[in-house]
Amino acid sequence: MHRYAAPAALATLAVALLGAAVSTHAATLTVDVQQASATPGALMIALYDQASPWLKKPLRALRQVAGGGTTTVTLSDLPDGDYAISLFVDVNGNGRLDTNALGAPTEPYGFSNDASGSYGPPSFDQARIVVQGDTRTLIRLP
Repeated sequence: MHRYAAPAALATLAVALLGAAVSTHAATLTVDVQQASATPGALMIALYDQASPWLKKPLRALRQVAGGGTTTVTLSDLPDGDYAISLFVDVNGNGRLDTNALGAPTEPYGFSNDASGSYGPPSFDQARIVVQGDTRTLIRLP
């Protein structure tokens, strides 16, 4: 009779954990992208949740019309945690960040925390933002 007590306890624990997981509040990240110049094009946004695929494999990728001023983008159903954003305005509509012969971007671009790197992009840690519940951040583009 005691051998059935352990599976029953495990089943109760599993139901309790499932209930806790279902009741977890999903976070919403609102990103305000402020453009200094009215550069029309598509705003290409990439959201990362880990340093290892930073700037290579985003958790989410979005495309939204931008036309200057401030564009607001909302990312919902995120678990609370650390994230970083990279984005650029795709001026010519080719779906990629264009660069010059030296590899410097020729289209407006930015990162969360308005992070900038030395001779290259910033690290994930420099661009890291903490998302808990409803979070809002601002990224300024040149």
